[in-house]
Amino acid sequence: MVTPPASSPPSISISNTNTNTSTNNNDRSDTDPGPVPPAGGGGSDAPVPLPTYGEAVTRDVADRNPALLANSCEITSGASAWAFLDLVVRSLREARGDSRWGYLCKDASCSKVGADVVAYRASTGDVGIWIVDVIGNHCPGPADTVAVRWGVLPFETVRRWIGVRP
Repeated sequence: MVTPPASSPPSISISNTNTNTSTNNNDRSDTDPGPVPPAGGGGSDAPVPLPTYGEAVTRDVADRNPALLANSCEITSGASAWAFLDLVVRSLREARGDSRWGYLCKDASCSKVGADVVAYRASTGDVGIWIVDVIGNHCPGPADTVAVRWGVLPFETVRRWIGVRP
């Protein structure tokens, strides 16, 4: 009996022709380095860099007040939901006596502010700010958990800041 010669499997060539064109990069890791402030004209026109102590202060507030963090969604907790963010802003201001910490204005009159972010005024006016997302999974779904985070967003040259929540 003659055994037929073993044949090798056919050669297969696969090419990936898909290209990821997504430019969404707004979900930043808590450990990403913060963005570099834009180059200013020098002197008083140059933006103030975001202070390095902010993350430690925010995480300390969360560690000491887990119930405030867990109940920071106004939709489910009502007006008491602001207790965590208000405490973070107050603690950031007290940490180094820096009154530049405050809230991100959501409208032109600053009658509404961001509920899960803090703002740091980096100029002499009320525009030119750093925005930091401090509450991850804010107003979570059933399978999500609220968590403290430190997500620095790109420097904003036109968004407004307010020191005291309306």
